[in-house]
Amino acid sequence: MKTEELQKYIQNLSPELYSFAYVLIPDDLQASQLMIDCVQAFLIQKKSLVEKMGQTKNKIVLNLLEETRLNLIRLVYELSRKRYKQLKISLSDIEDSGGFFSLDFDEKAILFLKEKTQIDLVHIEYITSMTKSEILSHLYSARLKMTSIMANNLFQNEIESGGIA
Repeated sequence: MKTEELQKYIQNLSPELYSFAYVLIPDDLQASQLMIDCVQAFLIQKKSLVEKMGQTKNKIVLNLLEETRLNLIRLVYELSRKRYKQLKISLSDIEDSGGFFSLDFDEKAILFLKEKTQIDLVHIEYITSMTKSEILSHLYSARLKMTSIMANNLFQNEIESGGIA
């Protein structure tokens, strides 16, 4: 695999990485910068993986590309966790507005990874460095909160439209 092919692969991953970054830090500029920083960190930390890609055959490259994807998602998670603590005050308006962004950091991350990107629990364990039971607990909690939020919003919409008196 050539450097240009890896660059194109990472560019193709950009929407997924940006979406995950934005879920964790709901600010366009911060999510974009986080994505850029993660790619740079990956290239530095995983230099041997990148070099191995240049020396292998196509079948092995597919496994290395999936490993690259998981490593990039893990970096987004790790760096966003650090930045989230610094930016929490500036994000409070978005989080206070309710809905998905009112979930806690790990709940948002795990719900997004499981439901939106369809990543399995074993890989979510790798990304978050949590146990399977911790992941399932956060996932259950997030789903429960989202169900409650959706039901409250539906009820509120009915009241506002005059459907329930």
